[in-house]
Amino acid sequence: MSITSSFYSALSGLDAHAIAMQVIGDNVANVHTTGYKSSTAHFEDILGQSLSGVTGSNQTGAGTKVSTVDLDFFQGSFQTTNVSTDVAINGKGLFVLADPNSDENFYTRAGHFTLDNEGYYVNTHGYRVQGYLYDALGENLIETLADIQIDQNSMIPPIATTEMEMVVNLDSGADVRVWDPTDPSATCNFSTAMKIYDTLGESHQVQVFFTKTAALNWEWHAMIDGSDLQGGTAGVLQEYGSGAIAFDVNGVLTTGMPAPFYTGALTFLNGLTPGATTADFTGTSQYGSPSAVQTIIQDGYAAGTVSGMSLDSEGNIVASYTNGTVKNIARLALADFANLNGLERKGSTLYQATTASGEPLLNKPGVGGSGTVSASMLEESNVDLAAEFVRMIVVQRGYQANSKVISTTDEMLSQLMNIR
Repeated sequence: MSITSSFYSALSGLDAHAIAMQVIGDNVANVHTTGYKSSTAHFEDILGQSLSGVTGSNQTGAGTKVSTVDLDFFQGSFQTTNVSTDVAINGKGLFVLADPNSDENFYTRAGHFTLDNEGYYVNTHGYRVQGYLYDALGENLIETLADIQIDQNSMIPPIATTEMEMVVNLDSGADVRVWDPTDPSATCNFSTAMKIYDTLGESHQVQVFFTKTAALNWEWHAMIDGSDLQGGTAGVLQEYGSGAIAFDVNGVLTTGMPAPFYTGALTFLNGLTPGATTADFTGTSQYGSPSAVQTIIQDGYAAGTVSGMSLDSEGNIVASYTNGTVKNIARLALADFANLNGLERKGSTLYQATTASGEPLLNKPGVGGSGTVSASMLEESNVDLAAEFVRMIVVQRGYQANSKVISTTDEMLSQLMNIR
């Protein structure tokens, strides 16, 4: 074996340490890159030749080379952004992205997403985030991976009021009165107002008056202003519905519920007739405290358009509408791989599956070992600067040592050349 072979052994060491320094430099450069995962270079020896006439282990090496550059997929810290479309993964998994111009899928931990001009949920390169869509009612999940889209110009149709729930306390010390619809304020003990909606989503104001008729007995009257009715007179109330409620000696409601709420024969100004509506006063009490409203709920609402979106920890994307309703749009999909180090880096913190990584294992956040997601947050780079600087020193010393081998070999050759 020639002495010059040590040149090539040391040269392989210089090349390997240069690559290791390149990996470290890449990590340091991406210390603030969202979703970036650091890499580590691993070396392996190169077998040279077997020495003849040498007993025992007679094989010499021929230097070193970089065997693998592995990705370190440990969790990065979170940064709060207050941007509702940003999302971070806490635990295992990668977001799934699809290139709309091809059939390629990409995977990433960088969750800085936005809505494009078509309402698609996309990353900064326009790749569409993949998930499972809900049906039109936002109730049932369709188990097929698809582009997530939120049509910000879509309108949710109105729903007419069919049920009203009201919980009040009626003062047991109130005086007994006789109801007079022509003078409701003077002949009731307590009143409150609420909105109801017709089939077109138009709202109508209804006032509910409570009058004590005897000990433990009350009656209620729902009234609507004549300005909202065909043939009505502004300022003159007409009866929308009425009923009676009773309590036991403990002030607990004994009247069966629900009861008919609309018992009149009215037509709104827009030509619609109120539909069947029920009133549920369950929970209403008669205690020795001032009369007060505790809850008013009705199930109708006007038409509405999308006003915003939000995400929960299970990856559900929920659209909020201007009428106060919310609806599930989609649920994010997360991918995992049998061999994460088999993924191919594509730049821009994107990865692609290869035969080495295996096929993606798709799941929903929080299901099947997948991590959960946090909205309005981004996962920061997992680069540890202190560790990278220590590695940098070690690699630098290794590079210097291999340089020393070359210079020492050169001196040996020089001595050989000077033999006379």
